[in-house]
Amino acid sequence: MTTSVSQKQVCSHQHSFALDNFFRRLIQSPHRILSPYLNNGDTAMDIGCGPGFFTLPMAELVGPSGTVIGVDLQQEMLVRVKAKLAKVKERTGMAEVLLHQCSEVDLGLDDSVRADFVLAYYMVHETPDQNSFFQQVKKIVKPTGRILIVEPLFHVSKKQFSQTLGHAEQAGLAIVERPKRKGGFSALLTVSA
Repeated sequence: MTTSVSQKQVCSHQHSFALDNFFRRLIQSPHRILSPYLNNGDTAMDIGCGPGFFTLPMAELVGPSGTVIGVDLQQEMLVRVKAKLAKVKERTGMAEVLLHQCSEVDLGLDDSVRADFVLAYYMVHETPDQNSFFQQVKKIVKPTGRILIVEPLFHVSKKQFSQTLGHAEQAGLAIVERPKRKGGFSALLTVSA
């Protein structure tokens, strides 16, 4: 049975202050979490980007020759990311950041979009159909690309995370690694050979 988004709790834009603040950066440093996976010139995607906690650091890590795509369901979250980008507009060394609003069931990305790296941080448990989500992610990641999913210990049980990984494998993704110290249950995925 597919659970609708209305039955799942999507973190509201009204609570975005809890998603991007000084204290969270101390505990979950975006650069420490992401730097092993990003290279200069990469195309990186932040699915469920919220207020941009990971989006802007991704833009720094892939550099001016890279591209970052921030995707979120809530337009209000994308407005917050856009406001942050306006404040750092003059900063050199950052990638171009594109923002895209998705729907509850469809990422809605152009077929030409191909990412070297996809981040799904604390959001897969909010999707109404994980099978469909991972099938869509598989279409946007390059054959050599990687996907990092991290799910919160306070919302997702070990059993639920195992089920999530099962959905990823059914969609044709393979587990490369189970990295530690990423802020929750974590898996690094790639397209199955």
